[in-house]
Amino acid sequence: MVIDDLIILGRGCPERIKNGRVTVCTAGYSPTHGFIRIYPTKMNMPLKRWSIVRVPVERNPRDTRKESWKIVGSRAEWDKLHEKVEVVGELKPKNRLNLIANLVDDCVEDIRKAKRSLGIVKPIIKKCYFSEKEDYDASTQLTLLGYPVVKTKNQFPVTPRIRYRCSNCKSKSYHDQQVLEWGFYEWIRKHPDKKDQVWENARIFSKKHEIFFFVGNLFQHRARYVIISVLRIPKDKVHKPLFPYKK
Repeated sequence: MVIDDLIILGRGCPERIKNGRVTVCTAGYSPTHGFIRIYPTKMNMPLKRWSIVRVPVERNPRDTRKESWKIVGSRAEWDKLHEKVEVVGELKPKNRLNLIANLVDDCVEDIRKAKRSLGIVKPIIKKCYFSEKEDYDASTQLTLLGYPVVKTKNQFPVTPRIRYRCSNCKSKSYHDQQVLEWGFYEWIRKHPDKKDQVWENARIFSKKHEIFFFVGNLFQHRARYVIISVLRIPKDKVHKPLFPYKK
């Protein structure tokens, strides 16, 4: 199948899989197919947030989540996989809030009950913090010049987390979820002494922005959801579509 209208909404922090490849989980929304996850993807692919891309995909027999796909030839053609992704446009700023606001679920619990592995919620944030990781890998892959090429998720000593309730929460307690957004980890890597600024960078507490969480569950823990990306969009009026968007 070819998806030609995939709007990129988030990319997770890179991670290394068993065969040594460094991969990035990418997810977004297709007006034709609904929410889409593509894994694995390469770091150098043209998959920026709000880009609209065309990509050939096939089912991954190891991942039964209906939103999950892999790029055709992702293993055999890994070295030139980036050539298969074509940027065909961009979701314009004036259209972003209208799309995202009309895809919101009342609560993560509703996404779980609908057996969807991806969704969007409007959070009421209680706390932003970092949890310490005692078992992290302190090594870093280096270039010939000694500068870091990539730092994967398990090489960070801290994990950004957010405690929140949804706009119409069905949970008995706060959601407390890890943030996987790649930009958070890049900031921490480059500015370890200023890691608290990631919250400001994400406009978490901005009064001029609407904040949404693009969430997804984990492959090995389907009931557990994480924040793939923090979507921050300038406030404006929202118009209801004539027909509900496909989720």
